Amino acid sequence: MNSYESLLAKISLVRRRWRLQVMARGISLFLVCAVTLLVLGIWGADLFGFRPPAVWAMRLLTGSALVFVAWYFLYVPLRARLTDVRIARFVEESSPELQDRLVAAVEYGKTEGSSSSIIGLLIRDALDKTSHVDFSMFLNRRRLASFLVIGCSSLLVLLALLNWGPSFFSYGFGRLYVPWTEASRIAPMLIEIYPADIEIARGSDQQVEARLIGFDSPDVRLYVRPESSEMWDSSQMEADPRGSGFSYLLVDLKSSLRYYVGARGVRSRTGSIKVIDLPRVEKIDLTYNFPPYTGMAPQVVEDEGDISALKGTKVDLRIHLSRPAESARLLFDDKSTLDLTRAGAQDFTGTIPLRRSGSYVVQVSDNRRRNRPGSPEYRIEAIEDEPPKVTVLRPMRDVRATSVEEVFSEIKGEDDIGMGTLELFYSVNGGEEKRVNLHRGKTGQTSISGSHTFFLEEFGLEPGDLISYYAKASDNNNVTGPGVANSDIYFIQVRPFEQNYTQEQGGMPGGGQNEENQEALSRQQKEIIAATFRLIREQKRMPEKEFLDGLKALALVQSRLQGQAQGLVDRLQRRGAGQVDDTFRKLSEYLEGAVVEMGAAAATLGARKPEEAMPSEQKALQQLMRAESLFRDIQVSFSSQNQGGSGSQANAEDLADLFELELNKLKNQYETVQRGEQRERDQKVDEALERLKELARRQQQLNERNRMMAQQGTPSSSGGGGGTQNQQQLLQEAEELQRQLQRLSRQRSSRQLNEAGNRLEKAIEEMKKALKGSQKGNHNEAGAQGTRALQQIEDAARRLERGRETDFRQELDRVAEESGRILEEQGRIEEGIERLARERGQSGSEAAGRELREELMERKSLLADRLRNLENQARDLSRQAGNSRKETGGELGGAADAIRDKRLPERIQGGNAQIRSGDYERQKADENTIREGLEEVNRRLQSAQGSLAQGKEGKLEDAANRARQLAEGLESMQQRMNRGNARQGQEQNTERGSAGEPEQRGRPGSDADVRSLSGNATGAPSGFGPHRNEDERQLSRELQQRAADAQELRRLLDRNSTQVQNLDKVIESLRKAGNSQNAGDPGQIESLRKAIDHMRRVEFDLARDLEQLNRKDKYFFAEDNEAPAGYRKLVEEYYKAIAKGK
Repeated sequence: MNSYESLLAKISLVRRRWRLQVMARGISLFLVCAVTLLVLGIWGADLFGFRPPAVWAMRLLTGSALVFVAWYFLYVPLRARLTDVRIARFVEESSPELQDRLVAAVEYGKTEGSSSSIIGLLIRDALDKTSHVDFSMFLNRRRLASFLVIGCSSLLVLLALLNWGPSFFSYGFGRLYVPWTEASRIAPMLIEIYPADIEIARGSDQQVEARLIGFDSPDVRLYVRPESSEMWDSSQMEADPRGSGFSYLLVDLKSSLRYYVGARGVRSRTGSIKVIDLPRVEKIDLTYNFPPYTGMAPQVVEDEGDISALKGTKVDLRIHLSRPAESARLLFDDKSTLDLTRAGAQDFTGTIPLRRSGSYVVQVSDNRRRNRPGSPEYRIEAIEDEPPKVTVLRPMRDVRATSVEEVFSEIKGEDDIGMGTLELFYSVNGGEEKRVNLHRGKTGQTSISGSHTFFLEEFGLEPGDLISYYAKASDNNNVTGPGVANSDIYFIQVRPFEQNYTQEQGGMPGGGQNEENQEALSRQQKEIIAATFRLIREQKRMPEKEFLDGLKALALVQSRLQGQAQGLVDRLQRRGAGQVDDTFRKLSEYLEGAVVEMGAAAATLGARKPEEAMPSEQKALQQLMRAESLFRDIQVSFSSQNQGGSGSQANAEDLADLFELELNKLKNQYETVQRGEQRERDQKVDEALERLKELARRQQQLNERNRMMAQQGTPSSSGGGGGTQNQQQLLQEAEELQRQLQRLSRQRSSRQLNEAGNRLEKAIEEMKKALKGSQKGNHNEAGAQGTRALQQIEDAARRLERGRETDFRQELDRVAEESGRILEEQGRIEEGIERLARERGQSGSEAAGRELREELMERKSLLADRLRNLENQARDLSRQAGNSRKETGGELGGAADAIRDKRLPERIQGGNAQIRSGDYERQKADENTIREGLEEVNRRLQSAQGSLAQGKEGKLEDAANRARQLAEGLESMQQRMNRGNARQGQEQNTERGSAGEPEQRGRPGSDADVRSLSGNATGAPSGFGPHRNEDERQLSRELQQRAADAQELRRLLDRNSTQVQNLDKVIESLRKAGNSQNAGDPGQIESLRKAIDHMRRVEFDLARDLEQLNRKDKYFFAEDNEAPAGYRKLVEEYYKAIAKGK
């Protein structure tokens, strides 16, 4: 190949690449246009019902358009001729450095004459220059790929329409473009009906179903003509939300009929329903025989086929037919059958043991032994026995107490069927878990309260020790296994005696602010223990991945806290804590012990063994609390000494300041994280509240619809079940919201959230009944149940709103307290600067001054961060206050603005430069300015607190809740006394009948209980005083506490009210019961009964006042704001019966 041919070969390469690109563009555009034309053709043919003329017209138009598109985008561009010279110019436009060499060589290389040698040189020169040109650049691969994507996407769209598009599309494609397929031989548009022809029993219901083939239509109608009529009646069919079919239910057919289905001018074949006199179900009576553990009497429900009861219930059916039948049986949804027993000419009986949910149909056989449906399909709902609920009513928080105090705890267990056991479990310093039986037995009571007093003096505790405790409740379910529930875990922390004294005297540096700061480590460790406990408790209800993720997160948090504690130990050791005195050496030892236990807990959590991690976590908490308690002792000792002292004391004070500073840092970090989590939880609660309000609005609409349909007498089968579908969707959303409230309640241990969830649960039960009534066409019943559901939903929303109000008030209190602590910390900083100014120039003070400067700068940096956090909190609370609390929101916003406008954090942080330079006098003036700003912030926050007075409704609700809790506690005491007396009487009878046998001291099981209370394995605890045994001592302490509760409730009420008069009688009766010589004697029980009687009156009056204050949706109070006399009398008699244990 000569030089000219080599040059032309490069020109040909460019031409081929250009043609490839043109072809790719043409094919992609052709595919896009082709798919569009195919879709338009099918759509046009569908508009004309795929009639032959329309089909041929669409074929012709589509084919012509495709030919034009191919000619325009493919034939014309590819037929265009490109000369070599034109391609050479194209190459030189992309490569200007060729300077027309390539064009000249191509143009003159065709004629070799006298100047052939010059032309040869020109060609070789052009060939040499083009060797440096990248000819691959003339093929744009990115553009080629985009053409390929466009073409393939068009084909994918066509395939998607054929497989998942409208039903007429696949048919139309076959009809228009592939007429040789089977689709072209099927009718263009077809309606299939089911059943085509059928015989049914007179008075039965029959559902007609239709399916559209080859087309879609939103309006599908059923045409029915009874055999005695010449007119066709039409009704709109209801679309199946799960598919492309339509259905309609014909109810209570009395005569034969013919029917067909029509849509868009297309008509189905005519079907027939022949009504004959077959046996059919006229009535079903149900007898529910509940499991023995429920203690419930059999319940008879007449004329009801749907079954709904607890698992384990045996349901007796008595079925009455319209006429005699050879036999009858039940056909279940899993194809199993149950033969029924004849109980008369037209009656059959049978028993269904409830094990699962499902459905059944009654089949009857005629004299030809053919089984025919004799009833509609009935629903079977096997309800799970929900586990009980258990709550620590008191103290419902962690408490601090001295080692000789008594801590009263109150536990409440609730179960929808009946409580089985109620127990309290506690552990001292992470040791062996011990149990206290608060209730055991099958009483059938749905609510049980119990109490236990921790007599701390008997445990031999020292400051820093702790008792962890939680409650457990179980029911009596012996069918699917007992349901068990645990409360949250709580802590009793032992504090030193001196703490109250030093706080009251103000002797501790910084006042009361340090107590919370000093618990930065232990608070985080408590959170870890509580989170581990919740994981163990919820493990069975959690997805496995969520459980494992929770364990990983806990192990990480525990390791991080271990690192923080280890860092504190290292810093103390670097400052020579062990050489100062034994107290600091012991402080370091406690911290090191906590680090070791934290490491063991983190490792066990990482190994997915949370139960084994709990003891290590609690031992770590004990070591941390002992260290914090010891540090408080150190501060107390410093505050009681003179300002002067030896060098050893100065070093000790410096170490104490260092320890406190580190704890302050940890507290600030911890609270920053906690605020973020709290903000997220508050947002979830706000969202739940808005969803509750939306549920109430939509339930109100459904109630109005049911009321209108009931007034019009509209049957459920006359036009679809839009209302039923809306009720079902609303029910599903309510159930989802109820689960969310349960999760939030477990996370926050909130009583209001728990109560809102309980109210919503009751609303869901009413909504289910309303749905059932709607499905049966009983709109009066559905409306009544819907109204009750609405009341429960609105009650849940009100409780949630009150809970948010309580949270807001508590958060405002915390912000105001933090402002006070910041102001106190500013005073300590000012004292430090004054000390630096006073000691400047003194001999030997240079090293001490340098350390004090570093500490003050660290304190100021931390204080600036705390102030920024305070500004953010105040700003958030101001937004939450909204329009309903304008004065409070204004004060909060003013406090946040004062921090921002006076630039207090920047001023505090900026003071470090002056401290570093030694300009103390100027810094003292700046500190005064800072103090004035902080005082203004504190005044505004206190003013915000004062403006947020609790409303009358909130006070009344608080009083009503206290009254209810007190009444329930007194009733629980009475029941325990009665059971104890009955048990004691049985034991005395047993002893009389067993003369000569050794005497049995105490009641069965009581010795074990006593030992478990005190931890003393050798016998009953000491220090009982006049009490004969542990039960009497606990009872006496509980009576004292109940009397104190009544006194506290009395202070909340109007002094001249009838409630106060009744409370005075309650208090007097409790005092008489407490003065009784023998626990459980008739006089004590009678005094307790009187107290309960008066207490229930107080509860009723408060509940009545609360209802009248919030009259919305109330229906039983008269217009004169008094309860009807008959109703009041019935309620009072009911409470008296309860108090007497009837």
